[in-house]
Formats: sequence, C-alpha cells, structure tokens
Amino acid sequence: MTFGERLMSLRRARGLSQEALGDMLDVTRQTVSKWERGDSTPELEKLRALARCFGVTLDELVEDGEPAPERKSAPLKG
Repeated sequence: MTFGERLMSLRRARGLSQEALGDMLDVTRQTVSKWERGDSTPELEKLRALARCFGVTLDELVEDGEPAPERKSAPLKG
C-alpha cells in the first residue's frame, strides 16, 4: 500500500473529507488530493501532524508499520 492509499484509507475511516483534513492541517483540499494521488509528499511537519491526527506512528503512516530490516553497523575505528 502506498502512502497516498494509506492516507486516503485513514481519512475515510475517520469520515473526513479532503477539505476537512486540509483545514485541520492548514493546507488546501488540492494539496491533500496531491498527497493521496502520489503527486507530492507532505513535509515532515505535516507528516507529524497527520500521524497525530490519525493516532499512528510515522512508520505506520509512511511505511505501513512494517519494521525496517536490521542493519549491521560497521565497527567504529578509533
């Protein structure tokens, strides 16, 4: 599921229109539409506001809540 699809799903589950969500975030309905279509991506502060609005973490919002694969770090040289 893409970010836009998750955003649309969360918005609809809360019974919000694009305009209502835009008003909550101080953006236009057209901006919300662009996010949902994948034509643009919200800035970090708007992502944080979206996560708070929907009661999800940033990971759940942008990465569908799937944990990132573990990375092995290189030993520090000192």
